[in-house]
Amino acid sequence: MSQARGLTVRAAALTGLAALCRSYGVDAAPLLRRAGLPATAEAAPDLRVPCRAVDQAFELAALACGRDDFGLRLSELRGFANLGPISLLARDEPTVGAALAAIEAYLPLHNDALVVTREHHGEIVVLRSTLLGPGARIQATDIAVAMQHRILRQLTGPAWEAEEVCLSRPRPADLAKFRQVLGPRLRFDADFNGIVIRAELLDRPNPMAEAALRPYASQMVRLADPGNGESTSERVRRVLALLLSSGRCTAGHVAAQLGMSRRTLTRALEAEGTRFLALLDAERGEVAQRHLAGRVRSIGQIAELLGFSSPAAFSTWFRGQFGMSPREWRRRSG
Repeated sequence: MSQARGLTVRAAALTGLAALCRSYGVDAAPLLRRAGLPATAEAAPDLRVPCRAVDQAFELAALACGRDDFGLRLSELRGFANLGPISLLARDEPTVGAALAAIEAYLPLHNDALVVTREHHGEIVVLRSTLLGPGARIQATDIAVAMQHRILRQLTGPAWEAEEVCLSRPRPADLAKFRQVLGPRLRFDADFNGIVIRAELLDRPNPMAEAALRPYASQMVRLADPGNGESTSERVRRVLALLLSSGRCTAGHVAAQLGMSRRTLTRALEAEGTRFLALLDAERGEVAQRHLAGRVRSIGQIAELLGFSSPAAFSTWFRGQFGMSPREWRRRSG
């Protein structure tokens, strides 16, 4: 449970909250403070804030505004760019499926608590959106599914419609906004939250992609230094978070992403009392534990996310780090 309490999200998740509340004559500042957030959080989109506090702020705002569809209305104020650096990585992927895969792989950079998984069933693919952590999350879940739907429309064109949009929430009294945002094929009281699409959609070309810009966008995200006095260790951890699933987590490759030689990187880390492999193991350990505790991804999916060649290789590494297999760790964490 401590893992769930430590989940964070970029404050960009609050984009539009104050304006939407204001349109209903409600001041968002007291709601944010009541949820344990600074009243100015929305002004610092890259600030990491607790997911449970953001979820609570959404629920409080929906109640104060008297809008059960508050989350959907909030989602309309956002776009692809709301994902921050992830949008740069996904935008220039060649196909819709590749763009979605980039978002899925790097989603923790935006939201630790949101896990998006894909299930293939012949000609149909189910995109599940699962929010981890305690507390009410109706509005946050609506936002997650609506944002995924919006991104799919941006990747495929405004005429596209999902085969079905499933929400575990009860059927609302007023369906107008749900149909407007999510389309006509809705199912409430479902056993999962997500979107059902045709498998062929994943192979369609991404209309936003510019092949020539793809390597530059990727490099910009990995090299970007926010200028807040980060140590070399912190910069390495930030790059590792982006590279884990690529299988290119070598000291040489990370050094290149940071614009330095491998020897310079090694010396800088030694001066800070650490080593590259220690940082790599620490980053992998945190991500592995988060997903094992979440119980959404399979062992194989987690192994792939961490860049291991097979589930067996992941299990061997995990046992060396934590003294037990991933399955045993997951069982005990339950």
